[in-house]
Amino acid sequence: MLSVAVRFLRISYLEAKSEYQGTKLGLAWVPVSTLIFTAMLALVFHHSDTSNQVDFFLYVLAGYVLWDFISDSISGSVDIIQKRLEFAVHNNLTLFGLFLKILADRLFIYAMDVALLVICVVLLKWSALGIHLLLFAPFVFIIMVASLSLSYIVNLITIYHPDMSLLIKTAVRFVFFASPIFWVADDADGIRGLLGTYNPAAYFLSMSRQVFGIEPLAGHKWLIATLFTLILAVIAMITYRRTQGFVRNLK
Repeated sequence: MLSVAVRFLRISYLEAKSEYQGTKLGLAWVPVSTLIFTAMLALVFHHSDTSNQVDFFLYVLAGYVLWDFISDSISGSVDIIQKRLEFAVHNNLTLFGLFLKILADRLFIYAMDVALLVICVVLLKWSALGIHLLLFAPFVFIIMVASLSLSYIVNLITIYHPDMSLLIKTAVRFVFFASPIFWVADDADGIRGLLGTYNPAAYFLSMSRQVFGIEPLAGHKWLIATLFTLILAVIAMITYRRTQGFVRNLK
């Protein structure tokens, strides 16, 4: 299993590298673009009465790094089977193996952005780092399971209902603004309070910030996110078992 993971990540590296071939920064454009965008968000949406500029920038950065992973897990999954099934057959990949390969692509980009986040935390607020970094391993496992499960569910929906592809991508853009990425959810009231409570993405974003000491630990958020991931995994597993034969025979 480890050799397969290393192989997938190496392929992801080579594919990502080819996308930036010919540019001077190469793969560095991934974290650089993230840095520029999050710096802009932090500058535009910062309110002096909530936190200082550095804390808010790290808050936005930690949230956006994970949001990019979440967004790709949904928007990037609307046509995996439709466009990549022949690639899987040609490379002797099972249907499950194909989705693992796509997950490896997401994880590679996520790893580059996490490296940027760690560097920023060390340079701007190194005191935030602590024993809670040990939560990074279970956190990554949780988001991997959630991403893999959600990816298959979304793709299956678009196979049966192709028009849902554009609707899902539009919904993801809406959820970006409805999630506490550049606004603070804690102690918020009104619509923000509701979004912070009933938007599942809010709990995963909070976990990302807790791992790097940007938010205090909150066990109930980990519990809710884990239960949500478990539900997704069960639904995806049942759906996969009932549809894998049909999907493999798609032309």
